Amino acid sequence: MDEQLELLRRVAGHLGVTSTVNAVTVGRTYMKYRASKVRGRAWQMERNLLRPFILRHWRTRCEAITAATWIEHRRQRKRDRTRTGRPPCDLTLNLELKRAKQMFRSAKLAPFADVKPVKTRSRRGSWFTADQIDRLYAHADDLRWRHQQVTFRALVAVMADSGLRISEALSLRWDRITLQGTTSVLGKGSKTRVVAFTPRALTALARIDRHKNSPRVFLNWRTYKPYNPSTVRAWFRQAIEAAHLEGAKADGDFALVPHILRHSFASIADERGAPASWIQQAMGHSHASTTAVYLHRSEADAALRMAAIMGERKPPKKSSSRKKDLVNADRSRVVSLS
Repeated sequence: MDEQLELLRRVAGHLGVTSTVNAVTVGRTYMKYRASKVRGRAWQMERNLLRPFILRHWRTRCEAITAATWIEHRRQRKRDRTRTGRPPCDLTLNLELKRAKQMFRSAKLAPFADVKPVKTRSRRGSWFTADQIDRLYAHADDLRWRHQQVTFRALVAVMADSGLRISEALSLRWDRITLQGTTSVLGKGSKTRVVAFTPRALTALARIDRHKNSPRVFLNWRTYKPYNPSTVRAWFRQAIEAAHLEGAKADGDFALVPHILRHSFASIADERGAPASWIQQAMGHSHASTTAVYLHRSEADAALRMAAIMGERKPPKKSSSRKKDLVNADRSRVVSLS
């Protein structure tokens, strides 16, 4: 075996090709990291984030990977185009950097230890009013197929009326929905909470055809597999264009995404008088400061109250000498008019 490896090194040296027989390459590190992961939806998302860097540096030795490598990779990624026709945003590149660090850390390497993520906008400013959600709900009929229309209408009703994340909505099961219209969902951090569906959401869910061999609510009608979130985002973009709701996008937001329905749920509930503690519990937040990020209506109310206060403010008190000057000016004005 050693003789074969030595022969391969000599052949590679004669051809001027760098030998990677015993070298620890990025591709080999990725394969070891992949073998340690459990297959599932979580791994699919992680694999998609690692894919651009791995394909570009598969044969590169790990010892040659430095912070400058990531800077050059990031510059090239800005020239790529995603399925939407736009380059990846800074948030996506930060997630790719985080996953690459985890992969190298599993091999006890830290080539990107000094690389910092780019500062991005930490919150979304867009949210829908109740009327805009009704318009989006009605324009589900603009989708091409009936199963798309029924599924999208149910997702909009569930997310807008219950505040579920898109991953939580897609994981709903028929056998966990009670007769009272409640169910338990598993959110971030493996935290379980109970949510209740509105009559609109229950009506939309009742129109979905159940599969006899699967308890999942949202299944692809052809493959009978759970829907991918990217598919729902594509439907969302079509319905947004059909309903002419592009104007709801706030300055600084990259695009309108289904997660805005979660912001709308909190803002509409706050507008209708729901206590902040109730909203926090319904959304599954551990801290009230996280819930405050979603309460866009509170910001609007505060701005309107300040405008009302400033519009009805009293003039400031003036000094006595200033009062005398004003009185004399008024008398002279009266005399001139007479």
